[in-house]
Amino acid sequence: MKKYSHLVFWILLLMLIVTTYISLVTGKLPLSVEQLITKITTGNEPKVDAVIDLRMPRIIIAIFVGAVLSVSGALLQAVLQNPLAEANIIGVTSGALVARGVILIFLPSLYFFLPIFIFIGGLIPFLVLFLLVSRYHITPIRLILVGVAIYAMLNGVLELFSMSPVMQLPTGFTMKVWQDVYIIVAFSIVGLTIAYMLAEKVNLLSFDDKQANNIGFNITKYRLIIGLVAVFLASSATAIVGQLAFVGLIVPHIVRRLVGSNYKKVIPISMVFGAWIVLLADTLGRSIAPPLEISASIITTVIGGPCLIYLICKGAYGNANRER
Repeated sequence: MKKYSHLVFWILLLMLIVTTYISLVTGKLPLSVEQLITKITTGNEPKVDAVIDLRMPRIIIAIFVGAVLSVSGALLQAVLQNPLAEANIIGVTSGALVARGVILIFLPSLYFFLPIFIFIGGLIPFLVLFLLVSRYHITPIRLILVGVAIYAMLNGVLELFSMSPVMQLPTGFTMKVWQDVYIIVAFSIVGLTIAYMLAEKVNLLSFDDKQANNIGFNITKYRLIIGLVAVFLASSATAIVGQLAFVGLIVPHIVRRLVGSNYKKVIPISMVFGAWIVLLADTLGRSIAPPLEISASIITTVIGGPCLIYLICKGAYGNANRER
């Protein structure tokens, strides 16, 4: 199967295109093929114009958020040498949201610089875990436990912040406008381009320090650089939609099973697969029980929770076998 990475990519891209069309025409105001053809041929179809203005920002944001969270998860797993690492689990997204709350509540005059502060907020939990891995070489399970503890503490702060009216602004994919699209697209293109350019370096992160030194590769330096890119990507998504759990955990695992561990393949395929997963989750959330909407984060959590349990149990079973 690993020989067919190009086929996997194109199949996923086709699935993404089909889901994009379905997402565009389904909802409280369904569109017909005839209406779309009328819009394309004559340019005059008010209903299509109204629906596109409502749905296209949401669709584009879902696609880019899925792409950046998936690549961020893949990079974090490589940097922290932990298959369970993901921005939400280790507290990166919670740190970003706490920083957002600090600016909105206490320093609203600095709102223009909000993306920078969100990045810094997400960076702090990552740096704590990065230092623990670098200095103490803690086991993967212990690292995740530390990450969960950081996540819990930061979520406590978020609960405190939630009493403020300014923190009641909607998150998720509802009520998104074109300005949100411009922000996520700009940040995503920059971050994903850098991530792909670093793919060869990411492949070398699996080396131990001695092997890296033998080939002249500064592994600590590149772990930090690649980690910064991962946090940048996750923070970009968090700034627009808030927390969206388990996307960065599930997608890289499935992709590595399909195409292997070469990040020149893992990164682009994770982008497309993650985009499809998040768009599908959002489309299902709008379609399952209309006119009510189920948040995409609920759907990804319901799916991702059992996957996390499976991965932890699988890892524990493997460790037990090795100890025997």
